[in-house]
Order: sequence, then C-alpha cells, then structure tokens
Amino acid sequence: MRRLQRRYIYANLEKLDNLVFAYGIDQSDFVHGIKRLPANLVSLVGIDDEEHAVNAHTGLNVINDENEIRRYLLQRHELPVKWLDYDEVGDLDFLTATEIAELLYLGHMNRPIRSPFNYKLRNHYVFLEQRNGGIKVYFYYISAFSHVLSAAIVRHALAAYHGRRMFMRSLKVPVVPEAILKQLVKLMPDGLFIYFDQAMVRQRQLLVPVHTETINDTIEVFDPSRTDERRKTHNVATLTLNLSASQWGLQIHDKHAFEDHL
Repeated sequence: MRRLQRRYIYANLEKLDNLVFAYGIDQSDFVHGIKRLPANLVSLVGIDDEEHAVNAHTGLNVINDENEIRRYLLQRHELPVKWLDYDEVGDLDFLTATEIAELLYLGHMNRPIRSPFNYKLRNHYVFLEQRNGGIKVYFYYISAFSHVLSAAIVRHALAAYHGRRMFMRSLKVPVVPEAILKQLVKLMPDGLFIYFDQAMVRQRQLLVPVHTETINDTIEVFDPSRTDERRKTHNVATLTLNLSASQWGLQIHDKHAFEDHL
C-alpha cells in the first residue's frame, strides 16, 4: 500500500471506547511499542496471498506463529491491514454466526456494532488501517498506547535528525520517559500534534513543536490528512531531545492545555 510520508504525529483519543485515531503511527511502532506480541491474529479482511491459514469455522485468515506475526506486522502491504488478536487457537471455533458477521462488519465499516472486545476471543487490540494512511486502534488497556507513541516519536526523531545533511554522526535515541508520555497523552482528547516537519536544532538540541487542535465552534473540524491552510492548531509545548546527553525533555508553554484531561 503506497502512502504519503507523514513527518508529523497526530493522535486523538476517544476515552469512552478506548479508541485511538492516528496519523504518523504505523504497525512497526505497534510492534516495537507493546510489551508482548499477540499470540494469534485473525484478519478482518481477505489477505491477498496464499501464505496464511484459513480458519474453517469463520473463513477468515489467521496467523498463529510468533515469527510469522512479527513478519506480517512489519512488512508492507498493498491493501489496508485490519486485524484483531485472540487468546487461544481454538477460540474462533466458538463464535456464533452473528459474532462472525460482526467481525466482517468491523472490517468493512471500521467500527464495531457493539464492543470491539469479544469475551470469547479475549482480545486486547483491534487494528484498523485506513486507506489514507491513518489508523484506528482499540486498546483494551489504553495505557499500552503510550509505549506505541514512544516508538513512533523515536522513529520520527531519527528521521528528522538524519534528514539534515550537516548531521552525519549516528544518533542513539532513547525511549521517551513515562512522565513525558503521560503529559502528551493528556493532550490526546483535544488532538495531539507533534510536528517533526517543523523540528529544528539549536545548541545541540532537537526541538519539536507540540500542538493541540484549536477549539473554535466557528471553524471546520480539523482533518489531519489535509495540508492546506485550514489546519487550526495551537502550540502548547516543545518536545526536546538533548543530542549530546540523549535525553528527552518537555517545555510546556500553555499549562492550561495539560489540565483536566485525565
């Protein structure tokens, strides 16, 4: 699947459903961010190859090998990838016709009829890649997303650093500290933007603007896939990476933006 190269991160959290809608975050960030890979995956859409098994009861492609799951999540695909995990290999065989239909609806419409979490499958994730390169991910434990966000920030920081020809040295980028991740996650209900395309280097520090969506009832709802002048965001902080000490920091400019979002 060919996608525009996004040099920023956008992440929005719908607390009620534990749903994260994001741009600039991909499956590789998911793999590198979560503590443990899912044991089993079921594809919610047909996989266009003959490598993966088909569950006879549901007619859906499944992947049950850890190495194959890792490879599948890290490789590029021509079509949007949509899957959910499940606990035991035989769990799919207990689904009713209605539950199978709900999985097909989820893959086709990108939203569940009821809960995205099935007690028979005991799934922790639903991953829905969109045709415009965005992703929708339901997290059973929303705290798992912060580590995915860290992996995405590290990847973008490396790209921003290596994109500058004058900096030829290799760079080791550490994971983002929990305290900073918690602050960034607070912004997600209002729409978190981390603009690596506006990053700059000063005094051996990589400085990355952090914005939230501007709250204004008179303007259109922001569409992060657009690049025109209707982008309405407000600078609330600067994410910093000390290039000498390999340490992250967060300079807060608008304290109000970080309040009352828990």
